[in-house]
Amino acid sequence: MAALPRVGLHYVATPESMGVPELAAAAEARGFAGVFLPEHTHIPVSRATPYPGGMEMPEKYTRVWDPYVALSFIAATTSLTVGTCVSLPGEHDAIALAKTVATLDQLSGGRMILGVGYGWNREEFEDHGYDRADLRAVVREKVALMRALWTEDVASFEGEHVALSPSWAWPKPAQLPYPPVLLGVPPTDRHFAELVDWADGWIPMAMPTADELAPDVARLQRAWDAGGRDPASLQVAAMQLADAARLEHELDAFADMGVGWLMIDVPTAGTDVVLPLLDDLSRLTRS
Repeated sequence: MAALPRVGLHYVATPESMGVPELAAAAEARGFAGVFLPEHTHIPVSRATPYPGGMEMPEKYTRVWDPYVALSFIAATTSLTVGTCVSLPGEHDAIALAKTVATLDQLSGGRMILGVGYGWNREEFEDHGYDRADLRAVVREKVALMRALWTEDVASFEGEHVALSPSWAWPKPAQLPYPPVLLGVPPTDRHFAELVDWADGWIPMAMPTADELAPDVARLQRAWDAGGRDPASLQVAAMQLADAARLEHELDAFADMGVGWLMIDVPTAGTDVVLPLLDDLSRLTRS
């Protein structure tokens, strides 16, 4: 029988919602395995890029904490896995971000999962000094540069958009060869080719049921195998709506398709809303 997925929380935390350390403590007490935080460095007031899904962008995305700083508080005060879902490496100096991730992974004892994405807000990306046409290449190169710093005693990198002269950089991550890098993208052939090419796994950028997700996971597994990747190395972390009754019945189905994590989306709200929801969802951690 396949191992059941680990159950964590995805939380768009802001200064107005339940505090990150408090949420993490409550999550650990109820048996959850991790907390995953998203990232926006900023939101340009004037933008042409529409928010995905055809709705107005929720205001909470203008107020999110820096995920790496917030996750350090979780790592220091709990035994939970800490992760990003998703961070935006295209909006970072890759050399500095490599050290941040390695430090967090090392100080947490190897509890970091790095979920990355391209980001829907192209104006946000352009404010960091790049052309939107280069978005995918910039992200790919920055991840490659970070991996070089994580794995090589004398690291170097030469790309079209980022470069690194031969350099020393420590600490290295606790996890070998480095924390898993999961790419958050929709299930298209182009995205699956990118996953096979350079990622360690997939975060579907939606919240599908087990039945909805199964054909896409099977398709990715076929692409993974055809690309010469070890089938056992593919990691899938699926974001999910906070529907305990449904998820309780679907845990076995997620396990059978090889999903390793369920990241349950928790509302950006106060303790009066979040704690009763965690109490209900905790039935999943007792399965």
